[in-house]
Amino acid sequence: MPGTSRPGPSPTAAPALALAVVLSALPAFAGAGVDDEARVIGQPDTLAVTPATIELVDRRDTRQLLVAGHYADGSVRDLSHLVTIEVDDPQVVTIAPGGHVAPKANGRTTIRLRAGKGAGERNVAVPVTVAGLDRLDSVSFRREVIAALNVSGCNAGACHGTPSGKNGFKLSLRGFDPAADYLQLTRDLAGRRISLSDPDSSLILQKGQGQVPHEGGQRLRPDDPAFPLIQAWIASGAKDDPADLPRLTGIAIAPGPHLIKAPSKHQQISVTARFADGTTRDVTRLTVFTSSDEAVGQVDRNGLVEFHRPGQVAILARYLDELAPVLLTYIDPDSSQPWTNPPTNNYVDTHVFAKQKLLGLAPADLAPDHEFIRRISLDLCGVLPTPEEVRLFLNDSRPDKRARLVDSLLERPEYADIWALKWADVLGNNRRAVQAKGAYAFHGWIRDHVARNTPFDVVVRELLSAKGSTFNNPPASFFRNDRIAKEPQGLAQNTAQLFLGVRMSCAQCHNHPFERWTQDDYYGFSAFFARVTSKLDPTNPRIARFNQGALIIEDDKSGETIHPRTGQVVPPKFLGGAVAEIPPGGERRVVLANWLTSQENPFFARELANRTWYHLLGRGIVDPVDDVRDSNPPASEELLEALAQDLIANRYDVKQLIRTIVNSRVYQLASLPDEETHGGARYFVSAVVKMVPAEPLLDAISSATGSPELFDDPDQRNRDAGQKLVDVGNASQTFGGMPLGTRAAQLPDGDVYQHPFLSAFGQPARETSCECERGGDAGLVHALQLINGPSVKDKLSRPENRIGRLLAADRPDSEVIEEVYLATLSRLPTSEERAAGVGYVSRSPDRRRAWEDVQWALLNSKEFLFRH
Repeated sequence: MPGTSRPGPSPTAAPALALAVVLSALPAFAGAGVDDEARVIGQPDTLAVTPATIELVDRRDTRQLLVAGHYADGSVRDLSHLVTIEVDDPQVVTIAPGGHVAPKANGRTTIRLRAGKGAGERNVAVPVTVAGLDRLDSVSFRREVIAALNVSGCNAGACHGTPSGKNGFKLSLRGFDPAADYLQLTRDLAGRRISLSDPDSSLILQKGQGQVPHEGGQRLRPDDPAFPLIQAWIASGAKDDPADLPRLTGIAIAPGPHLIKAPSKHQQISVTARFADGTTRDVTRLTVFTSSDEAVGQVDRNGLVEFHRPGQVAILARYLDELAPVLLTYIDPDSSQPWTNPPTNNYVDTHVFAKQKLLGLAPADLAPDHEFIRRISLDLCGVLPTPEEVRLFLNDSRPDKRARLVDSLLERPEYADIWALKWADVLGNNRRAVQAKGAYAFHGWIRDHVARNTPFDVVVRELLSAKGSTFNNPPASFFRNDRIAKEPQGLAQNTAQLFLGVRMSCAQCHNHPFERWTQDDYYGFSAFFARVTSKLDPTNPRIARFNQGALIIEDDKSGETIHPRTGQVVPPKFLGGAVAEIPPGGERRVVLANWLTSQENPFFARELANRTWYHLLGRGIVDPVDDVRDSNPPASEELLEALAQDLIANRYDVKQLIRTIVNSRVYQLASLPDEETHGGARYFVSAVVKMVPAEPLLDAISSATGSPELFDDPDQRNRDAGQKLVDVGNASQTFGGMPLGTRAAQLPDGDVYQHPFLSAFGQPARETSCECERGGDAGLVHALQLINGPSVKDKLSRPENRIGRLLAADRPDSEVIEEVYLATLSRLPTSEERAAGVGYVSRSPDRRRAWEDVQWALLNSKEFLFRH
């Protein structure tokens, strides 16, 4: 290194010569007093500091110190912001609060850190060497300026990173295209955004500081690292980097995944970048940090994490186009709930309870029998249990009666109905896309596989490789949905979201900002669908209501995906894997289907397990279920992996997986109010309370009142008997072409019916592959349907309904109220409810109308409307 080094003081002379710079308790710990800091520091056995030695090689080379106290109980506490720091020669380096070291002059010195008091005081020293400060080096545009724009938010989606920019200034989103950004900063607007002769008057600095009007507010502050970097870059000539600049190959976060235990409430993070020439650089202050759960822990722009309550949080670090997560677990023994040591039924309980115990969370008690039979009947079959079924179950004294009930429900036809509905939602079975006949055919194909419990890997291979007429080979309709199937990219996004749990749409235009997926990944995966074509099926012509009839799905012999940035042909590439080898004469979709369902693919079994868990427990282990990413960690990695391995071991037997989950104690826990879960809902401490979905809710109203819904399908009604879209079998009565008694969960799709109740309660249009398309929030429209809508009012008033039959049989009021409660809430009334209900009826002049009022009140209760 050119230049003169300043020799450091000798160890013996240091105490006499040192000018101590004491950086005591950090301002970052706002609100923390001296007593709190002393409590956190305590009496460590040892201190450890990272890095153990420091070499700074230029003016902008810095280091983030990480100081860990190791204690007698085996715990480790982050003391980076709490230790006392002294520098032997403060002319060599400066240290910002929190232990961020920056160079001042060439030379050597020692940083000394201490914690504890009296005999418990612990010390550690870090030798420091500074060199190269007399060398003139330019600020790197691509490594430093782009990173500075990232941390300041200038190129974020809400600012100049939007596709059209802001006020004529457009930057690539999060620095995705540095070449274009360089032109925008130095050439666009006649170069007026920067001033080489007077850097401080540069428009980008003045607007960023708020010195001139700026819609984005103040983004740059002199005390932040971004401002001096951009300022120095302009002052040094605003140059771009040479073409041979070593590329960024990765980043590393320190410390790695670990446990933080109260009284410690903070963790400082450092980030180191690695480059292709083997060099490394501390980029902590040029990294964008985000937290996966700010209710558990928040992270500031300097990488300091502050914890608020027990739980796990993933901190995602992004430097330029590299991302890395670290999973941190925070526990507070003082606030932990007493562990009740609940019994376990299977491995599901083992994993879930282990996490709850670690985090100091106590699970709810077991749900009572009446809650269990209602919940399991709705979850497995989408129906309420009948009064007779409830009575039998409540009176059954066998210890395995719940497992017996599970087995019986899994064999009922309603099981196939409701689980076919769940898959039809996300597979896009919507007649406006696939035609009425196609919708019936596709629904029948899905239901048949569910009923036969076809191994799910077989189902997916059949679906992804399907071709031929969409009417004759129903899974081919997967490639027909107007929204997703017109381009290979849509099919790729849909497939990744459904069967890998990956949302990759962001990577169509730029590298994913919060995940590893790049444009190369996106277009490589899209290439599997580049040769999918369609044409009209002449044997199944169009009908009047829609534009066309069946389509024939085929694979062409040619067709490639072109990368929009490079203009090059992109070969098919497995997501997160290698480029696919397509055998001569082979079909790309078949190769993809085989890989996707193989054990080589780390996503498929986990996504299927997670989606199944979501439909049974009310939230995913990874939630949302189709948003698997490093910055959205599973509530229990061990549980998710165990479920996935169970699927693989049982050859993707979904029914067996469901049986395992619902037989667990975790599934059978009672529900609790939010305030009693102590933040543990994510970790399944109690049953999730959620509104019953639209179709099962309408069916439940029909079942409770004993009055079936009448569904009208004009596409079915207007056809001759031999052309019916669905076989009505030996049904003696039909309405609108549908067998009388058809349940909402049996409908092939909901678009054509335009049923006001189903629409109001969130029946999806099936235009996306996202579970989120199905609505579930209560609102005014729900109240109107329930209070005075025909789906409730008409059913209650029909003469032949449940109440009508009970009264016609001359049943006494004491029996009527039991039947009404059992049919509606799946339980017997309490003594208070019995007295109130019978008393109301006895005082009313119209007994029939009074009983309608009683059941109307039950149908409008939260206990009926919500799954709990």
